[in-house]
Amino acid sequence: MIPDSALRLAGFLNEKNLELAEKISKGWSSEIFLVKNRKGKKFAAKVEKQKSQRKRMVEKEAANLKAANRIGIGPKLICFDCEKRIVLMEFIEGIPFSKWLFQNPQKKHLQKCLDSLLEQAKKLDEIGLSHGQLAGRGANILVKKNFLPIIIDFEKASQARKSKNFNQLQAFLFRNPKGSVAKKIREILEN
Repeated sequence: MIPDSALRLAGFLNEKNLELAEKISKGWSSEIFLVKNRKGKKFAAKVEKQKSQRKRMVEKEAANLKAANRIGIGPKLICFDCEKRIVLMEFIEGIPFSKWLFQNPQKKHLQKCLDSLLEQAKKLDEIGLSHGQLAGRGANILVKKNFLPIIIDFEKASQARKSKNFNQLQAFLFRNPKGSVAKKIREILEN
């Protein structure tokens, strides 16, 4: 039997004249697929799983991403379909921050990345959009080839709770005495 999410995705792709390239990520409540248009332009399609217990995931992700996009943050929201439970956004060609960090970037590249990341966190705080998942393993931050970070995954973000993105990131990046990320950052910046 074909899963409901696969049928919804197939219908969405057909309507939008897109084709499926591959599954790129799987989470608790959704799956992310790389899709392309006829010219080969890449997009990310986030499809809510049938069994997801997250209420209004698509609507929340779209609203939060729109707010972030207005200040130049996050992948660009292309469109969303509440009926099919799909969000289509710009595909970000990058690698997770922690993975990039442990590839030993040059000090100047790390500084460029950190400056941009902290500036984005400040901007999110200024508009009252709490991402809520910027610490941890750094999985919701992708670093592009130009060393610029892109914050992704606004599904659990909130415009209602107090926004502490800057403080959360500072703690994750610099103040966690036992954290491997903070330790690695200190090692690179002090050399």
